[in-house]
Amino acid sequence: MTNGCPTSSNPFTDDTFANDLIIQTVASGKYLIFRDGIDSFDRSYSISWDQVSVYGRQDAIQTYMSTGETISLSFPLKPSTIPDEFNRQLEAILALGKFARPYYSGGLIKESPILKIRYRNLIVEEYNDSKGTPLWIAPTSISVNYGDRARDVLAAGSQTRKLIVPKRISISLSAAVINVDKKYYDDDPTPIDLGEDTIIVSTQKEAAVANINGAK
Repeated sequence: MTNGCPTSSNPFTDDTFANDLIIQTVASGKYLIFRDGIDSFDRSYSISWDQVSVYGRQDAIQTYMSTGETISLSFPLKPSTIPDEFNRQLEAILALGKFARPYYSGGLIKESPILKIRYRNLIVEEYNDSKGTPLWIAPTSISVNYGDRARDVLAAGSQTRKLIVPKRISISLSAAVINVDKKYYDDDPTPIDLGEDTIIVSTQKEAAVANINGAK
């Protein structure tokens, strides 16, 4: 993990961070880099319909309203046993808490706490030839679990002051996805190629033709 919040014109195009989890604030451009992988990642979709019951009809008429997308992930941080490095890690975790707050200017809210996030080719907006473009998110919760197997480490330059260093720190993040690219089907007849498991979406209104594992 990086020691603090560096700034860059675009950390998502910097090959130095190609294999890292990147979290960046849109307002300030500051970002954090986590290099210990992730523990879990979930992506969910919720579809809202307006249901209208009509006399004499058994099922309600469904009128489409909206589709929402959310993500949740957890990732570890391995604390350093070197006091100065661990203190910088703690500063970075506190900075992550600031990422959940709005950007102020002159005592007034200037921008909401919108983030951009990417992890390799998994947590992305679009795959873009496997490089992956960052996902824009509105964070709904961030939690940090400092663990229960802490060690005492002497602070740098001290004979008595001890630091509490956990064995492992677990961080969880949940967010609503903000769509910045096209995410719907149009009249493009190009099939979605999943290799042997291929789903072909028809451009006609009547139905979609599916061919999964040879099933007709």
